[in-house]
Amino acid sequence: MALGTSLPFWPALVFTYLEPMSELLGAHAAFTDPISFTERQLPVSLSPTPPPPTAILLAYSLGSLFLILAALNILCTSVTRDVRTTRYYLMILACGDMGHMWANYIGMGSEVFWNFDSYNEVMMGNVAITVVLWTMRVLTLSGAFGRIGR
Repeated sequence: MALGTSLPFWPALVFTYLEPMSELLGAHAAFTDPISFTERQLPVSLSPTPPPPTAILLAYSLGSLFLILAALNILCTSVTRDVRTTRYYLMILACGDMGHMWANYIGMGSEVFWNFDSYNEVMMGNVAITVVLWTMRVLTLSGAFGRIGR
């Protein structure tokens, strides 16, 4: 238990601090430059220029979801004292990570998805960071870092 949460040190650091900060950075990117944010979801050669208005609308919507997720991360890993809430939250996010990976696979297509050399930093975040977070969630829930609880 560390950093004012019911989580062990490493999961607390990742889920209570690093993940919300990355979500705030994602929201900032989506809100300040939705065209670039949208275009960088795929390799430059595959991104339509300019992106359609629906893609811009989705970029703003995703930015809003990033803000919600950042707040939920803090509430469910730091503010709450209910260990069950933290566990269920991590389980739900682990399922969401799998859905996010599936969405990237379908959206990129298998040739692009498995061609890591073509990844830009946004694509790397969408795939590699999601895999790391999913792994951390599963390891945390399995007790690999210690018991969740105060």
